[in-house]
Amino acid sequence: MEINPRTDGSVTILDLKGNLTIGASEEELTEMIAHLLSEGRKHLLLNLAEVPVIDSSGIGGLIKSFTRVKNGGGKLKLLHPSRNVRQLLSITGLLSVLEIFDDEATALLSF
Repeated sequence: MEINPRTDGSVTILDLKGNLTIGASEEELTEMIAHLLSEGRKHLLLNLAEVPVIDSSGIGGLIKSFTRVKNGGGKLKLLHPSRNVRQLLSITGLLSVLEIFDDEATALLSF
């Protein structure tokens, strides 16, 4: 998985590319989140536009990341999940926990 961070004001946007599945991709995401929090970057937006597949380990990584950011006084939100990813988030009940946006400008204003 590729993770390309960029900033817009106080928000760090992580453009993810590839599957968020068991192994390296889930670990890379949680390590990147921990690194950003250590730098004081507390407003994080995960762009999932190019993430076709998330498995149970990936869901676990999202939950771990969300909890870590929240406990650190920040906010983690999702942008552009695919239809399949949105369905998985719905099935797991995460749609009621995570804020999800289809428009980057609207997502940025929500912080």
